[in-house]
Amino acid sequence: MHRRRCVPLLLVLAALIALLTLAHGSAVDPGNLVENGSMEQGTGSLVDAWRPIHLPGGTGRATFSWDGAFAHTGSHALRIDGADGARGIWTQTVPVVEGRPYEVSGYVAFDALPPSSDCHLQVVFRDTSGGVIEFVDLARHDSGARAFDLDFPARMIVRAPEGATEAEVNGYLSGQGSAWFDDIRFSAAPVGVISGRITSEGQPIAGARVFLWGDPWGEEIEATTDEQGVYRLTGVPETHPRYILIVEKEGYFTEPVGDVDVTGGGVTTVDVELEMGSDPLDDLHVGYGFLCLSHIQDLSDIPTYATRFTDPGDYVPEVRTYLESDAFVTVDDPEIQTLAAEILASLTPEDQRNAIVVARAVFDWISTHVNHDAVYGNNQPYLDVTSGIWQTIQPGGWCWGRNMYDWLYRPAELLEERTGICIEHSWLSAAVLRALSIPARARVGSAQFWVQNEAGDGGWYGFSTNGGSNTYRQTGRLGAGFGDGAQPTFYSVASEPFLQEDWDWEMPGLWREIHPWGEVYAGDAAGLGQASQDLAYYAETGVARSGTTGRRPGTEAYEINYSRITLSRWSLRNQSVIDVRFPAPTESAATTDTGEWAYWTNHPECVVETYVETIENPPVAEIQRWRHIVLDVSSLLESGS
Repeated sequence: MHRRRCVPLLLVLAALIALLTLAHGSAVDPGNLVENGSMEQGTGSLVDAWRPIHLPGGTGRATFSWDGAFAHTGSHALRIDGADGARGIWTQTVPVVEGRPYEVSGYVAFDALPPSSDCHLQVVFRDTSGGVIEFVDLARHDSGARAFDLDFPARMIVRAPEGATEAEVNGYLSGQGSAWFDDIRFSAAPVGVISGRITSEGQPIAGARVFLWGDPWGEEIEATTDEQGVYRLTGVPETHPRYILIVEKEGYFTEPVGDVDVTGGGVTTVDVELEMGSDPLDDLHVGYGFLCLSHIQDLSDIPTYATRFTDPGDYVPEVRTYLESDAFVTVDDPEIQTLAAEILASLTPEDQRNAIVVARAVFDWISTHVNHDAVYGNNQPYLDVTSGIWQTIQPGGWCWGRNMYDWLYRPAELLEERTGICIEHSWLSAAVLRALSIPARARVGSAQFWVQNEAGDGGWYGFSTNGGSNTYRQTGRLGAGFGDGAQPTFYSVASEPFLQEDWDWEMPGLWREIHPWGEVYAGDAAGLGQASQDLAYYAETGVARSGTTGRRPGTEAYEINYSRITLSRWSLRNQSVIDVRFPAPTESAATTDTGEWAYWTNHPECVVETYVETIENPPVAEIQRWRHIVLDVSSLLESGS
């Protein structure tokens, strides 16, 4: 009965939408502060609500038009054709409220952009006198051509700065080439509430400070508990489910809570129990370096044809493990199976039998549909504290979980979020490839897929969709990162992926890393001697000296690979023994392990054991090793040090 009563209402709504479409050329979006965001209303060369402006400082002149032949939706889009030295914008001004978060998105296409040109969406916040307070640029497109796609990042949140009363929403082109803009949206970002009760031994704690780590989008979001221990954080933007809540009160251990999710218009409840005590005075740092010899690699071109076998038994035995589903490369997820089937169905029957064509179709789909999480790297005046890149490797960021494996998005989660770091891209890539009966192994920041012919001859080739996504967003070109024949320094001999570090925490906690890096030395006796000295120096000081040479094509070189993690002092009270492990290089034609390695920690008194774990998985020929540093951190709490 309720369903029948809904039908007339739906019909009325549909009729209203149809009338609005007829009257205005497109349906009205009531949440969009931008008028005529679909660009469908205009007369001649005039576009309702939008103004073309030649910016000062350019030596050329841009040409503005209302293009009726090329659009993302409907029949029209804004267009700018540039000349050498030209700078122009299509612009519209909307009212804003200082301190409020807003969401900006839009579709951009471009053509014939030389490397000296640039087009993108832009927001300029101004005060009551029209003075500029802040520029916010979405990522640049600075060469090439691309059809309409959501600009990067696809869903960007900005906060109106203090004193802002209006914002210009601009489609910008500098230099030569052509740019189109369509379906632009600028709206108040959905916000929610985080609330709860802070207690200790069941009793309310008044006067505790509760806040979100990192000041999301430049705003302190915090509250103080009342006499009942209740707090309420309001105006929290809806974003990825990775907020970190911190509760602190003098005389009590600081308590972090991670994976806090916020839904627009909703209330997320987070109750926290505090324990009496004092936090350790510093975080725990553990660093690692290993010395290997990198050999000259014969980087043959990827074959033009290879068979996609549907029976795992048709592949050589040593690669069959890379067809399996596991806890991280979740091949069996329905979302992964559905996507794999859709990609395969888009190909001709002949192409479906060609592993290279199928793998390239997977690469192109992920590169165009899943962003690389480089939000922080855009150097914008905002801070998405749920950004994976910011949480993992920036000095102010923290991640939450038992370890990095625990924190990372699984493939189906990445499909939902549509933005992730390189490791998350590699897991998704491997999962979809395996679902299509193509062996794939997930490396640290990229994947590899197996190419084999009917005779059983085969090899591994690279698959980096985070690089593919970056290049596609910037230039419109696809294929960057596909088919590299270089073998990685280390990789897993089992179906599970192999990360640059791992550790075992008893309870989830806060952590971050320094992005792994390498220092290169000459591939001779002098280079080996210097590298050995520098590795010993790192063990004493935690300082990694610079290498003595750069990477030169066609030469062997010694290389020290470094990794480092930081475990927050606020989480150490929930732990006792922490087993930290780092990977050794996998023996292959590309790399020889010298056996020299070193670790450093700011608390060497906590180290109780070091050992090497060896993993073999016949018929996979290679051997995988982890080097463990075991620490007992109980003394840090006992001494308050």
